[in-house]
Amino acid sequence: MIAPSILNADNMHLSRDIKAAIESGIDRFHIDIMDGYFVPNLSYGPELVKDFKRSFPLTGAEIHLMSNNLKITLPLFVEAGCDLLEFHYEATDNPSYWLKYLKDHNVRRGMAINPSTPVQKVRPFLKDLDQVLLMTVKPGFGGQKFEEKSVERLVELKNMIKAENLNLPIEVDGGIDRETLKISRDAGATIFVVGSYIFKNGSIKDQVMKLKKEDK
Repeated sequence: MIAPSILNADNMHLSRDIKAAIESGIDRFHIDIMDGYFVPNLSYGPELVKDFKRSFPLTGAEIHLMSNNLKITLPLFVEAGCDLLEFHYEATDNPSYWLKYLKDHNVRRGMAINPSTPVQKVRPFLKDLDQVLLMTVKPGFGGQKFEEKSVERLVELKNMIKAENLNLPIEVDGGIDRETLKISRDAGATIFVVGSYIFKNGSIKDQVMKLKKEDK
């Protein structure tokens, strides 16, 4: 599955770019939320998610919450109507509380881990997740280069999920293009967050179609 990151779309023509991707067969978008503390950058707020779901009610809104103030930020995006929310393992001392919170509010649950975080850290939570987001770059900015060490981390995560007898999707985010999508897919990823490659290289439809050829 291709999940375009709107962080790299044209903010002055965001609806146009989203529509172009939907017309190319996209049914889920990745919305990066950055609070300026957990990562040194700022992005969107809950109003954008509300507008997204109002304008595209049949399209999935996947929130990647890069914030370590979950008590304030996480409920805001649940209330905004997101379909799936991924918070960072590194952002809280009590991941189980927030996984239960999401379940109680009928929001699909994801957990993200940074490149520096051992993959084994997510093992205790696998049974309570709908997907795992393995960052393939340091979070905070788009357009970074895919970190090669991510491949062995993907294999480790895939094997860990298999050992738990779970069928849990693995998502990758950072430096994904045709080549790294294929590399990630072969290592175990099934959901691919793509930003610059889709929105910064001419025709959105053409770029999505190129990626779909690799995502088989």
